[in-house]
Amino acid sequence: MSQTTDEDTRCRALLLELSKYLDGELTPARCRDIEQHIESCTCCTAMAARLRETMDACRAAREQQLPADVRERARARIKALLQE
Repeated sequence: MSQTTDEDTRCRALLLELSKYLDGELTPARCRDIEQHIESCTCCTAMAARLRETMDACRAAREQQLPADVRERARARIKALLQE
């Protein structure tokens, strides 16, 4: 049976707030706390880097437009569903 350490508790708390941190939705004081933890924890450093890469990829994909035929099929399907 393993015991939870203070470090484990801090990591779990950080993970719950990581996306808010990366989106700039936390107070400056909380951001500093998270930054200090990330600098000292290789696991959380890696997690933050991966999440940042994923968020950047999602933002980049959002800027791309679907092909016209895909948009038209989606509109037709939505219209059909609304008529059911």
